[in-house]
Amino acid sequence: MHANELLADGPDEERRDKTVENYLKALESAYILSECEQNGIAGKQVLRPQRKFYPIDTGLRNLASNYAPKGLGAQLECVVFNELVRRGYNVTVGALLKGEVDFVADKHDERLYIQVTETLASPETYERELAPFSLVNDAFPKLVLTTDRLRLGTTEQGVCIENPVDWLLKGWS
Repeated sequence: MHANELLADGPDEERRDKTVENYLKALESAYILSECEQNGIAGKQVLRPQRKFYPIDTGLRNLASNYAPKGLGAQLECVVFNELVRRGYNVTVGALLKGEVDFVADKHDERLYIQVTETLASPETYERELAPFSLVNDAFPKLVLTTDRLRLGTTEQGVCIENPVDWLLKGWS
């Protein structure tokens, strides 16, 4: 099958979907990608759940992007996903009525909601990244990981804002 055929709609759509699914399964079996499923939170049921795939080795993303310096936020998200899995969490993407929480990490009776962003410098980004937490009506911890150190600490709503390097190092103690 030619690559353009994978993108085309039409009578071969089912075959295309199966082929893509088989490729993804092969990449997961080879420990190249990990799947992160979408899960409904705050009362939302997901009828057609989406999935995200993260490379197990962030160097693979660099290789695929020809070492382009942009996309630090996506790379950071990948690092956080892999670290949550390493720490033993079952990780999903949290679907809300409006928007999503980057990660919902569950382990036994523990749950953690995490947003990942390169920066919180602008007021718009700050509001966008914290907004999903206001739609989650439980008392489990909520965390924003950001590379800047402008707003570290805890918000009035109880959301913890940390630098990802500090968060990663805490996992080794």
